[in-house]
Amino acid sequence: MRPEVIVAAKEFKDYLTSKRFLLIFGVLLLISMAAIIAGISSYNSQLATYNEQKSMLSAMNSTAAARFQPQMPSMLLVFESFSSSFITVGWLLAIAIGFDLISKEKETGSLKLLLARPTYRDSIVNGKILGSASILVVSLAATFLVALAILLFAGIVPSGDDLLRMTLFFLMVILFSLTFLAIAIAASAIAKNSTMSILLAIGFVVFSLLLPSFMSSICDIVLGEAPTMVIPATGSSASATSSQVISRIGNETARMQMEINPEYTSYWNTRNQITEMVCLLSPTYDLQGISRVVVSGQQSPVSTSVSGQFQFREMGMSSPSLGSTLPSILPQVVALLVISMAGFAISYAKFVRMDVR
Repeated sequence: MRPEVIVAAKEFKDYLTSKRFLLIFGVLLLISMAAIIAGISSYNSQLATYNEQKSMLSAMNSTAAARFQPQMPSMLLVFESFSSSFITVGWLLAIAIGFDLISKEKETGSLKLLLARPTYRDSIVNGKILGSASILVVSLAATFLVALAILLFAGIVPSGDDLLRMTLFFLMVILFSLTFLAIAIAASAIAKNSTMSILLAIGFVVFSLLLPSFMSSICDIVLGEAPTMVIPATGSSASATSSQVISRIGNETARMQMEINPEYTSYWNTRNQITEMVCLLSPTYDLQGISRVVVSGQQSPVSTSVSGQFQFREMGMSSPSLGSTLPSILPQVVALLVISMAGFAISYAKFVRMDVR
């Protein structure tokens, strides 16, 4: 058997018997179950409202009522309520598993004994990464299956498209969690002890959570204030599409043709591009964008539409398909892959060059 597999199996068994891991996983599993139950209650409430609206429109028996119909709530609303808790389960478990993966061995002195054996360092670190990643995936899969079982027990059966979206979101949560696991292991390899390691890992979590919130202030400092939104239209720029603005000057009324300021449009395009590029460094922001597309059914990860609300739609119109919206989340997926690979690479490079004297 390959040395990596032996080390991975040992790490996996150690986690299964770890009271700390089992306690954290149990608490997070209970939180996830509470979230899915709350989501089911909200879904049933909105379904009842949908049936009432549909009955009311049917009773109207008019052209407008025939043309517009309330949108039936998707069972993904239940999973959407669960997704935030599922995300929390992912990064908390990842930090709990990885923050002392290497630093604990240094503190107890067992790393010297481990390296004294005829085993290459790369086999040891690869086995540790494989074992910790395996227990993380198994834990997330158990949480996901419990949530799905509660849905079925409540009589909510997902359609083929719903199940596909749920499965894709589950895979994205795994990628997201592996990103934080990579950061935690890298912190464990860099830090001198487990206390410093968990502080570094939590520091990255705080950075991930706060970066999107601070981007508005950062852009204000870098780009300055936005130009005026509208300007008077002059010459050939005045057209039928320009807006008429009425202003009273003294006793006279002046009508001016106004148009959107091109500098205003350019400013916000630049600002949005910078915000999106920088926020890709936040795994939490990336997964939230993916969730908006995959779970909420929005067209873009940066869409501002509010999910979970009833929207009247014209007959024949439908929400975008999953296949047509997947390209929009490619930057977020690539960002998660790059960050996780960088974390594992740092762990590998630091471990194979570590001085254990």
